[in-house]
Amino acid sequence: MSISRYSRAALLASTTLSLALISAAVSAQEATQPVAADSPATMLDEIIVSAGKEKVAIDTPQAVTSVSQEQIEAAQASTLGEILDAVPGITTINADNALGQSINIRGIGSALGSGENRNIIQVDGVTSYFEMYRAGSFFFDSELLKEVEVLRGPAASTLFSAGALGGVVSARTKDASDLLEGDDKLAVRTKAMWDSNGNGARSTVTVAARPLENLELLVNLNYGRDGDYEGADGADLGNSRMTDLSGIAKLKYSFGADNDQSLIASYFNVNKSGYGLYDQTTFSPGFGYADQTTSEQQALLAYENAFSGNDLLDVKAQVSWSQTKRDLDDITFRAGPGAPLGTEAEYVYNNWQAKLENTSEFRLSEGVQTYFTYGVEGKYQERLNPRLNPDGSSTPGSSSHPEGETHTLGVFGQAEFVIHDRLTLIPGMRVDHSRLKPGTGVALRKDLDETAYSPKLAAIYELTNWLNVFGSVAHTERMPVLDEVFSGDGFTDLGKEKSNNFEAGLGLKFNDVLLENDSLRFKVTGFYNSIDNYLYSSRDHATGKTITTAIDEARIKGIELEAGYSSDSWYGNLGASVTRGDNLSDDEYLDSVAADNLFLSVGYKITDYNLDVSWRSDLYAEQDRVNDADDASPGYALHSARLAWKPEDGFLAGSEVRASVTNIFDQKHTAHLSETEGKGRSFKLSLAKTF
Repeated sequence: MSISRYSRAALLASTTLSLALISAAVSAQEATQPVAADSPATMLDEIIVSAGKEKVAIDTPQAVTSVSQEQIEAAQASTLGEILDAVPGITTINADNALGQSINIRGIGSALGSGENRNIIQVDGVTSYFEMYRAGSFFFDSELLKEVEVLRGPAASTLFSAGALGGVVSARTKDASDLLEGDDKLAVRTKAMWDSNGNGARSTVTVAARPLENLELLVNLNYGRDGDYEGADGADLGNSRMTDLSGIAKLKYSFGADNDQSLIASYFNVNKSGYGLYDQTTFSPGFGYADQTTSEQQALLAYENAFSGNDLLDVKAQVSWSQTKRDLDDITFRAGPGAPLGTEAEYVYNNWQAKLENTSEFRLSEGVQTYFTYGVEGKYQERLNPRLNPDGSSTPGSSSHPEGETHTLGVFGQAEFVIHDRLTLIPGMRVDHSRLKPGTGVALRKDLDETAYSPKLAAIYELTNWLNVFGSVAHTERMPVLDEVFSGDGFTDLGKEKSNNFEAGLGLKFNDVLLENDSLRFKVTGFYNSIDNYLYSSRDHATGKTITTAIDEARIKGIELEAGYSSDSWYGNLGASVTRGDNLSDDEYLDSVAADNLFLSVGYKITDYNLDVSWRSDLYAEQDRVNDADDASPGYALHSARLAWKPEDGFLAGSEVRASVTNIFDQKHTAHLSETEGKGRSFKLSLAKTF
């Protein structure tokens, strides 16, 4: 990176911080407001589950958004895209197609590229990874989730994995304690949901039990079906018809002094099946049709020991196995069955993962509280792609999907210094070593060894109890993946991607603004990400091979805004994202940048009747910063309305009735980066009751 580019990054950071300092100076003579503990919460007041001191989103020196269980339920979400659409800076590609979704964070990630270790997805701390040409990367069932946290930017690499250029999506599954209240021994929750667009229906049963004081059990089972959904003009868009069956079983046993130790065992399985296009991202019929079954399963065993009375030890250990697999049967390729996909094929990722970490808490001096989190993590990934040919022979993998193994070992450490409860400094460092080994079918037998380094320094300062300023500098390195190194008959070492990211911003917190006991939160983040040796993959249709090349210098910069208001009756949220990406080597745009967007939701709680009504508008600007005019996307606006009723008395006590209308005005649209038209108007109804 040139000095001038670093100067522009420094200018962005210093300008933001200077504005905050000026604001503080102007207001220095004003009396500050105490934060009321019982003020209604906004999204920026959600607790962030991370290392160090417990904090809420607005008090973190990084752009972090937590989507809670209530927000997932309110969205009546059935896909990851419907969960994440309230998070600025993140775009779900093909958000309406459960079998073709990919993640883009801050302009990083595409439907056809190998981006899964640029944007890391984890479930209960276990990395979920699936990469298949012309298919999605995440197939989880939203009914199993209680919270999803999105950490944007490379600073997330320290605790999660080197190479998180875009960021991390960290999801957590439900626990028995989420349903059990007080001394309850048993709780049962049932739920049914219907979607008019595609005539989709789902049913859920969850049982939570506490047979012993220190033993909790959870069992959940979900079944659903979806038809082909329609676009705004009523046209059948196809390729979304499927059935899904999922479930989770979880056990937690607590023991020791003050029950400070626990053993946790869990297993889940998500299975989606249907007949449709092989190509789940562009809906191109050129790649044929197949009977498809996609499954994602995970087994986890964890041990936690808080060492009651010992601040230096708080140990967490876990081992896991996970598998993501897509089975394709009766493949019909173009005019007939057979090559190059075979008549049957499997795309399989087997993952083994182990992690051990400890957090120590101590005081360096009277006014300096310190938290130090450190640990080691190992991963092994096996990728298989057996294909059955019409003549009965089998082929291992292909040029675009070679088989192979990935071995990774990482060590990490992150300190958090809280100085006089006003200034927080968070330095961190991670080192990951990876080895890629070619599988059967790769002609050139050669391993690739790489080591990646991810240092960072973040800071947040509470200028007043209503204003904070923050900033961070982070470097991370992404090691290549199998697709980028092996291409069936070749070996390519293009080197590591290297990212230098700068962030700065401010947060505002006010109470009793418009109404008594209300709260207003505002957070703005500016970022500048310079990436050297940015790898991207494309398919050479003349040879049928996937080719990976590198951009010497790429730059992504932007601004993200989050705001929330909450009172006993009114509430609202606002999010906006403006991102710019450039290929500096060729003086071109980066094609992976989403359109500028803004969402605004406003709601009102009719407390006397336990009713909650809200309206939401999503606005997308025209995206014409493209290298090919045919890739430009027009702007559009989507509107939706929701209603929730939660009776507290009578035989309906404990019930939830939710109804919503999405895309109310039946707006025809195709999101930039997506290859398929979005859903037309849809009515949703869900009924739930906890016994």
